[in-house]
Amino acid sequence: MGLCVRLSLRAGCIGVLLGLTVAPVWAMAAEPDVADGQAPKLFQNFCFDCHGDGASEGGLDLESILTQPAAARHHSQWLAVWKNLRAQTMPPADAELPEPSDRAAAVTWIERHVFQLDPAHPDPGNVTMRRLNRYEYENTIFDLLGIRFHANEAFPADDTGYGFDTIGAALSISPVLTEKYLQAAEQIVEQLLADRDSDAFRRIFFEGSPSDDATGNDATQRTAHARRVLERFASRAFRRPVDPPTLDRLVELQRECLSQSEDDMKDPRWVNSMDQALTAILVSPRFLFRAELQPDPDDRAHIVDLDGYALASRLSYFLWSSLPDERLWKLAGAGRLRAQLDAEVERMLSDPKSDRFIKAFVGQWLQTRDVTGLHIDARRVLGLRSLEQAQRIFNPRVRRAMQQETELLFAAVLRKNRPATELLTADYTFLNQPLANFYGIPDVRGKTMRRVQLDPARDHRRGILTHGSVLVITSNPTRTSPVKRGLFILENLLATPPPPPPPGVPPLAAAAKGQKGHLSNREILALHRENPLCASCHDRMDPLGLALENYNAIGRWRTEEKGQPIDSSGELLTGEKFSSVLELAQILAEQRKTDFCRCLAEKMLTYALGRGVEYYDAPAVEAILKRMDQREGQLKQLVLGIVHSAPFQKRRGGD
Repeated sequence: MGLCVRLSLRAGCIGVLLGLTVAPVWAMAAEPDVADGQAPKLFQNFCFDCHGDGASEGGLDLESILTQPAAARHHSQWLAVWKNLRAQTMPPADAELPEPSDRAAAVTWIERHVFQLDPAHPDPGNVTMRRLNRYEYENTIFDLLGIRFHANEAFPADDTGYGFDTIGAALSISPVLTEKYLQAAEQIVEQLLADRDSDAFRRIFFEGSPSDDATGNDATQRTAHARRVLERFASRAFRRPVDPPTLDRLVELQRECLSQSEDDMKDPRWVNSMDQALTAILVSPRFLFRAELQPDPDDRAHIVDLDGYALASRLSYFLWSSLPDERLWKLAGAGRLRAQLDAEVERMLSDPKSDRFIKAFVGQWLQTRDVTGLHIDARRVLGLRSLEQAQRIFNPRVRRAMQQETELLFAAVLRKNRPATELLTADYTFLNQPLANFYGIPDVRGKTMRRVQLDPARDHRRGILTHGSVLVITSNPTRTSPVKRGLFILENLLATPPPPPPPGVPPLAAAAKGQKGHLSNREILALHRENPLCASCHDRMDPLGLALENYNAIGRWRTEEKGQPIDSSGELLTGEKFSSVLELAQILAEQRKTDFCRCLAEKMLTYALGRGVEYYDAPAVEAILKRMDQREGQLKQLVLGIVHSAPFQKRRGGD
């Protein structure tokens, strides 16, 4: 590679990349003029005791904001009311409760009159142009070229937002990362051109090299050949047909490199002259970023359908964490992808590449990808003197199997058209011998994970709440944490997280100071809740976390803590009582089914869209839930519902 051209390419690529505008432009709702009027009587009948008639608990005076002419000016307060009504956490369970129809009417009133949402004309929101994260980059290079590139070793860790590393606004780029992208592209292209007998080489030079055809000695034919190669590769890499001016610049770059060679008629010289053009493609913003073109991009009010190529990319990065394959590409180009979405989703979920989606989504939604590296002192948890003995019980093989157990359950529920709630109540799981021995489940042999029917009376396992992966990542290094476990359920299974703790709240351990004897976690938490600052949040979290106390910090079953029998009973804030984690899971799957499915829908929609779910997405989420409800709550219908939703299929200006 000529030094001057190499430096020019490096400077040009870095300049283009750093010139990108990647700052988030979040959708902001217009401030509608809500006319004076009476809200549903629910507010007066069921809320004014605490939030009206002179009372304003929690700083909320519903009577005041209802009588003002523009209720939407109190957007944050209405947002809190809306969320609590949907989750049935308000009015509290010990108060007089509205009928479900009245509650639904109040929720609808807020959506229509305060938020001014129109289900017939949904707002798809706005997604910041997304850079490929490390996982997507690695998969894209492999599917494009057949080359294994270890992105985790080459690039720094990606930032996350809303719990996922697919969020456009979090995937920023820096000069250091730009330099690393250029180094990676040069390394990949060098590997590509080094072995002319490889599949990767044949993928790019699909017509062979110029010496393979009769006109190979003609310079014009060689240029035409280079143009065809670059057009095909750039189009696949950019996930849409390359435009002529860009293609012209790539061909000119190849010709400039060729002119520096000593003999432009030798085939190896011609092949090597392609390296800079191929490198330029792999460091182009059109490759590194998932840009979506639309008419009037600066008009925030202009909502349009994604074109076929952008829809194909959204679909493939959602389900495969990679670029569209040949079939998706052809359907997009022919304008037939929308008409065949269901069939394509079925095909893609049946493809082994969908394991990438399962690994990435489950690993971040349930945080199970952290289980293999999380620090846990198994020796202290098990009360052993020998570190070697602890490592024989809780080791990397067991940790990996824990992660796989959760992923395989999700995969089975998804691919076998099972209800999403089976994730909570499944009376089967996936084990190999190391994990089965760890759990104390007999008759499982070998290193291969396989489906195992559970005996609840013997195995004490049912659904993800009893998976070792979930139990480990919600523990402290030396003990269980009912607070972490309760918060995990609220955030990841019910989408009703408590607010952050106020400043000055004493640590949990302070509650036990001065007390005689060894207090159980339940007793310590009861003392902690005596502080009014702590009670409001811990009343939500603690009962959920204490339901899992029969499992120690590494996920093993136990019946005692510090010599005392474990009490795993509790009551949800919404009033449902349970005596064990299995009963809690059943309640979440039945009485709180809508909350669980809505939470899962919002998490998966966030992952798929690359942005957080906002209040204006409510019609889309409700449409997804309705689709699931009409088809027995199948998890696959959640995926299909997302793919058919307005936020997934449309976009508006402002990016």
